[in-house]
Parts: sequence; C-alpha cells; structure tokens
Amino acid sequence: MESEATPPRELPERPSTIHTHEDLEARGPWSFMRAALAGGASRWAWHLMASWAAFQLLTSALWASHLAGFAKFPGTPGGSALPNNWGEHLTARDIWELIENGGMKHAPFGVLAPLLALLCLAWVFWSGWRMQADLLGFRARLSHWVWGFMDTLVIGLVPIGIVYGLARWALSAAGKTGLEGLGWANLIGAPLLMLAFLSALSVQWWLCRINRGGGAPGLLRHWGHSFLRLWMNPVQWTSLVLGGAALRMGLSFLALWIGWHLGGGSTARVEAFLGLELLAAMANAWLLGWFLRLAARFWSQDEKVRNARQELETDLRLRRQQGPAQEMSGSHEA
Repeated sequence: MESEATPPRELPERPSTIHTHEDLEARGPWSFMRAALAGGASRWAWHLMASWAAFQLLTSALWASHLAGFAKFPGTPGGSALPNNWGEHLTARDIWELIENGGMKHAPFGVLAPLLALLCLAWVFWSGWRMQADLLGFRARLSHWVWGFMDTLVIGLVPIGIVYGLARWALSAAGKTGLEGLGWANLIGAPLLMLAFLSALSVQWWLCRINRGGGAPGLLRHWGHSFLRLWMNPVQWTSLVLGGAALRMGLSFLALWIGWHLGGGSTARVEAFLGLELLAAMANAWLLGWFLRLAARFWSQDEKVRNARQELETDLRLRRQQGPAQEMSGSHEA
C-alpha cells in the first residue's frame, strides 16, 4: 500500500516592506530639527554652556589684561588711556599696531592661557559626547571618543577638505574681480567657510564616535556607514553647517559690535560688555548642543532603518534557500 504523500511545509508569510512602517522611514537631518529641541536644559547641556562660556570669557579676560598694559597712561582715571568711545576711534591701523607691537604673536601669557583653553575645550568636547551618549542610551567611553576622531581623519578630512578648498578658491577668485560686493563677500565668507569646515568635520566625528558607541559591525562597514550618513544628505547637512556657523558667528559679532559702541570708559560698560559676551557664548553653546542632539537622533533613525533592511534581506535570503530545499524534500517523501 502506497503511503500518502506528505504535503510540503508552508513557507512563512512574506515579510512586508519596511516602507509601510512610518518609524522605519529613512529621513534626513532636517526631520529632527524640532525633536532636537528637547534636552536643551539637561544636565550635560548646562555643562556644555558653562564650559564654552568659561573658554570664551577666560580667553577674552586674558587678552584684555594683556592689552591693558599697553593702554596705561599716567594721570588718567584708572591709569587707562582708553576714552569712553574708544571703539569708535579705534582704526584698522591701531588694531594692526596692537597685533604687531603688542606681543600677541609671541604667546604673551606663557603656559597658563593655552593650558586653561585646552582644559575648557576638553570640557566642551566631553560634555557634548556625554549628552549624545545619554540621549542614545549607551555608555560614553573615552576610547570611542578618541577612535571616532581618528576615523574622522581617515574618512572625513580629505573629502571635506577638498570641498572647503574649492569653495574657498571660488570665493577668493570672486573677491579679486574688483567688485565691491564680491570683495565684502570674500571678507565675510572666508571665516564663515572656515567655521563651516570645522563644523562639518565635527559632524563626521560625532557620527563616527556614536557608531562606535552603538556597536559598529566591523571597521570597513563602520567607515562606510559613517561616511554615507554624512554624504548621502549633502544639501541638508551643508545648510545646517553653514546656517549654524553663520548664526554663531553673528551672535558673537553682535556682542562685539554693541561693546564696541559702548566703549570702556567705566566699569559698568565693561561689565555690560562681559555680560553680552557671556550671553552670546551660552547661546552659541546651546545651539551647539541642539546640533549634537540632532546628529544623535539622525544616527538613531538611520541605524534603525539599516538594521531593519538587514533583517529583511536576511529573511528573504533564508526564504530563497528554504524554498528549493522544501520542494526537494516533498518530492522525495512523495
């Protein structure tokens, strides 16, 4: 008596595409601008603002104390030769004289000023890293912080440097045409491009160190993912980098412009200028924190999408392998 053929096992239901899930939709960094506002008053956000303000004010105070020695004049109130409206009378020639003959080129503060500046910058960088790690729910390790920077030198320095060099060359060539508007654009755009270049390198560093903190699957894949996360959204990242650099530079310039017109003839005016510098520094630090949180949220979404795609591809590969095997098994049993 012939045995009845055993029906083949049913294949698992075909997985649905990840595009049907809103939380697995690939999104650019613009999508996280509003979400990144959350966390602006967190513990490490305050650390970031305090560290950046310390860096700015300590640097300014040391330079001011150095220049005060070149502005002393016997017989004037307080021993200063600066009038109340010193900012309105300080010419470009005066600034050049202070730089050339004021000892600014020869590290006038010895070891103290560079050491304090480095300590404050280390505080700034570590606060930003802790903010991102806490937001993503993993431990902020120094090794990820350091190796992420090394990754940036490998995959980010050359391509970002090429883009910066081309933009700087185009701006410089435009400034040499003799047109006044283009000359001003070159004068203002040169420092803006430098800030944008440093900001773009920072974004690449953030993506590299976060990827290491999140468990990078192999060095080459880690480099590839980190590189693509920046360069697959060039328009959005460029606008954020340039816009952020322009806003931060504008806030600092506004504080300097107001202080320039206030003058330094009284203690109240100097204190008011320091207050403006403090507000500008804290505002810039808050914007930096917002950018750090935006990059972290973008990485989290992109990592979720990549993992979902990997799982889908693995599932489909198993289905292809199981299909022929099950058909052969059914024919043998029959």
